[in-house]
Amino acid sequence: MPNRILKESICVSESIDSLSWFEEVLFYRLIVNCDDFGRFDGRTAVIKNRLFPLKDDLTLGTVKAAIQKLVSAGLVITYESMGKPYLYLPTWTAHQTVRAKNSKYPAPDSGNPSHAVGAKSSENICNQMKADVPVFDIRESYSIFDIRDAGVDAPARAKTNQPTLEQVLEVAKLRGCPERCARQFFDYYATAGWRDGEGKPVFNWQQKLVLWQMREDKQRKQKDKASPRSFADIAAEMEGSL
Repeated sequence: MPNRILKESICVSESIDSLSWFEEVLFYRLIVNCDDFGRFDGRTAVIKNRLFPLKDDLTLGTVKAAIQKLVSAGLVITYESMGKPYLYLPTWTAHQTVRAKNSKYPAPDSGNPSHAVGAKSSENICNQMKADVPVFDIRESYSIFDIRDAGVDAPARAKTNQPTLEQVLEVAKLRGCPERCARQFFDYYATAGWRDGEGKPVFNWQQKLVLWQMREDKQRKQKDKASPRSFADIAAEMEGSL
């Protein structure tokens, strides 16, 4: 198992600060146990035995609750493949070096625009989702409004794990997602009442944000290929950055 990197930014991270001491320890132990792609077995018993082999008094319920908190904090995303639960760390590539060519675990399938084939959020770990929520469903056009909580009160947000703008921006920063992209993501789903294109509540907004960023990156690369910049455009951009 290669060495893993912990950066000093964890000391001032609001996501990390929101964790209990045990939840924070579990997160760090998860980092050193994930494979080279930031993925790991999602079964609670496996997590407990691999991360805390010497803690005989540690219960599965405690581990299960801690994983749920990590999911709520945007530090872990759970999914299911071929009927088995898995998890991965969405900020992995922003902090760790990928050396292996293949992962030990299957990847979350985001190829289907309405529902990932063989991959869905796992109820076996944290019982977070009450319905089969599509992994990626986004409209081609949307309006950007200068809004924050879009009139959603705190109880409703807690019930469906609806984030605040500050939470979205923090997770986006950890992932290296541009602030503009994160604000567009927040405005789109806040305007929709944190429901997807089928009208179902968005329970796992962290996963939606990851897929939103992937889509934005893909569109940007396609646009760059279709419209190469002129020398004048590059010069103007360089001058503006000085």
